[in-house]
Parts: sequence; C-alpha cells; structure tokens
Amino acid sequence: MEIGSEIPDVLVQQIVDGDVKNISLKDLSAGRKVMMIGVPGAFAPPCAETHVPGYLASVDAFAAKGVDEIVVLASNDFFVVKAWSDQICPDGALRFLADGSQRFAKAADQLLDLTDMGLGHRSQRYAVLIEDGRVAKFFVEPVATEVTVTGSDAVLQHL
Repeated sequence: MEIGSEIPDVLVQQIVDGDVKNISLKDLSAGRKVMMIGVPGAFAPPCAETHVPGYLASVDAFAAKGVDEIVVLASNDFFVVKAWSDQICPDGALRFLADGSQRFAKAADQLLDLTDMGLGHRSQRYAVLIEDGRVAKFFVEPVATEVTVTGSDAVLQHL
C-alpha cells in the first residue's frame, strides 16, 4: 500500500449474527472515509491495552474529521476476532474484521514474519485512512510491538 493506491480488493471476514461474512474493504470504503488499523494479534498487550483502546476513546474525534467508520483488521481467525471485539468493544463503536490467512497483509505488502517467536505470519501494525477505495494516509510502526505513529493521537494530528 502507498498513498494514492487502491486498497487491495481482498476479502476479509466478520461474524455477523452467528454467520461468517466475507467483506471487501474496497466495497466497504466506496464513497466513504474509513480509518483502518492493522494489528498483529487480538489480545496481544500492545493491541488490547494501547492501540485499540486509543481508537475507542477517539471515535468522536475521528468522526469530527469526517471519518465514517473505524475498522480494526486483526491477524487472527474470525472466531478469535469476534471474541476479542465482544470483550473490548461490546457497543460496536468499532468494526472488527479478521485476516486469518493474511491474504490482505500479503496483498498490502504488510506481512510480518514472527515465526521465530512461534507466532507465524502476521500483519505489520499500521493505520491507513481509506477514502473511496484509495489510500489517503498511511502510517506503519517501525517496531510492531510499539504504538507510536499508528496511535490514535498521532494519526489524528495528520487528518
């Protein structure tokens, strides 16, 4: 992904009313502004304690900047992502999607190899503003276990 490019048209998943739905991020962002954060893993401390809570606390601030929806794309299967979303965001203020096979991470050139740590392939930690299917802003963490340039406060400064 790079600024100005089309968002990869790869299907990711979400459990809705007990059914697994395939979601196209290109379709989801058509005619809209979508802030998406990519996280290496649900329940991982940086994701669950810092990254996602920052966006939860900033939903109104993003809306004031014209963002229609905030999406969390996690490198886990849809069952894990659903359990995590139910725990961390029961009111549904953010949409949680699963990229369990890392198809989107590969297509977006954001694959992170954590096999030496026993975690397999995951997504890099990033934040991307998608406007009508195109990358408008894009931030990638230099160190995936940290939340600096992709944190909600840092991203809001650039919108």
